[in-house]
Amino acid sequence: MARVLTNNVALNYCIESSLGVAGTAWQQTEPNSIDTFGAEITTVARSPISRLKQRRKGTIVDLDSAVEFEADFTMASALDFIEGFCFAAAAGGTEFAPTSCTTSAFVVASGGSLAAGTLVYVRGATNDANNGLHVVDTGSTGTSIAVTSSLTAETFTAANNVTLEVAGVRGAAGDFEINSDGNLISTTLDFTTLDLTAGQFIWIGGAVAANQFFQQANASVNYGLARIVSVAANLIVLDKKTSTYVADDGTSTGAGGTARQIDLFFGRFVRNVSTDDADYLERTFQFEGEMPDLGGIGTDEYVYALGNFCNTMAINLPGQDKATISFGFIGTDTEVPTTTRKSGASTAKKVTRQSALNTTSDIARLRVTEVDETGMTTDFKEMTLNINNNVSPEKVLGVLGARYMNSGNFEIDIEAQLVFTNSDVVDAIRNNTTVTMDMLLKNDDGGVAIDIPSMTLGDGSMEFPLNESVLINVAAQAFKDDTLETSMGVSFFPYLPNVTGGA
Repeated sequence: MARVLTNNVALNYCIESSLGVAGTAWQQTEPNSIDTFGAEITTVARSPISRLKQRRKGTIVDLDSAVEFEADFTMASALDFIEGFCFAAAAGGTEFAPTSCTTSAFVVASGGSLAAGTLVYVRGATNDANNGLHVVDTGSTGTSIAVTSSLTAETFTAANNVTLEVAGVRGAAGDFEINSDGNLISTTLDFTTLDLTAGQFIWIGGAVAANQFFQQANASVNYGLARIVSVAANLIVLDKKTSTYVADDGTSTGAGGTARQIDLFFGRFVRNVSTDDADYLERTFQFEGEMPDLGGIGTDEYVYALGNFCNTMAINLPGQDKATISFGFIGTDTEVPTTTRKSGASTAKKVTRQSALNTTSDIARLRVTEVDETGMTTDFKEMTLNINNNVSPEKVLGVLGARYMNSGNFEIDIEAQLVFTNSDVVDAIRNNTTVTMDMLLKNDDGGVAIDIPSMTLGDGSMEFPLNESVLINVAAQAFKDDTLETSMGVSFFPYLPNVTGGA
């Protein structure tokens, strides 16, 4: 008799083509724990009045299906389900699956006519020369993305799971400038062609001086993270900047010297939207539990959880540890184990961008500010950001389990413990002041910026640990921002430079 060992189990998923119907593009996951998987059956026994004084055989009356698991916070785990949890399609950040490359171009199925100067980032190639950041060259076509760097000819296999993502743009020499208002301007490039969205974060400044503003060398000025307020043809209005922005004409001296080609990084952007928005998306997932030896030694069986809506997600940032994400899905049904695998599941793509984000060196920014960007606190001891879609199954007569799924309001709640450094936090709690919060986590796999445009603070209870700092507990509730009309925005970066200054 065989038994299924937890360490041998695999959890894969696909995006369903319709509720309960599996797609064919499967993806592996890397869970730390699988807390719930499968159907919970409700049986009601008969209990008639009888001198026998015993139950009679019951009958199955209900079924609840759910999948819950925890994973390390990686770029992969964040990207896997964020559209489903926000009920919105991602904007921008086109991704390709190249099939091969020549010594100067990547071969793709379609959509490869990228403008010269576009920055792309490649992962998964066998030859290191093909991975990393590349600049798109002139001559790109729908099926060939030409780059300026020298590549090693290579054919990519499905097992490699090679990806090529649009990561930003490199401005023409002297084209990008910072105006006197601290906003980004251009002369030639039309910013509206970059598929950028108000509320999205961008990163200004590349890894080397030639791709940075001159003022970047000036005490961390004119570089780093900034949020888009609005996009026009030759102007991006910015706020929530990680550095002070001063006038800079994009040359080597800031006063008419050699023109520089400034790098601007961005990627996919996801935010919750109204149901009548063009980006509104109801996405369901199907999960496969791969159970080795369940049918006997050498006979694997597979369990499929169907029709899963994204219900709850918790981003956990404990002190001096790795960050984790807990996922909760509610589904329509879970099928009985089978030896027949669904189409495409056997070739599920392996996980890429799998480096765990930690809560010390990988948090590049985390702060609560007032609406005028006056800093209130940046000293967090720990924090949990909770998303709840209030999903519930709709059950009808004649159907075991859920016939439909209902999604409720999108809710963001934050629980945090702060070092008590500023009495403004207490004032904001007492006065129900609107504040905002943003954070950036980054490592070699890229970065993710999470923005809560509008929220209020609650709780305010204090703790007084002996020989330590006074702590204050905060519970925050996000709500619809009047300008952006969203409660949360998540900006992904395929690549971010590991620099803080320039020359």
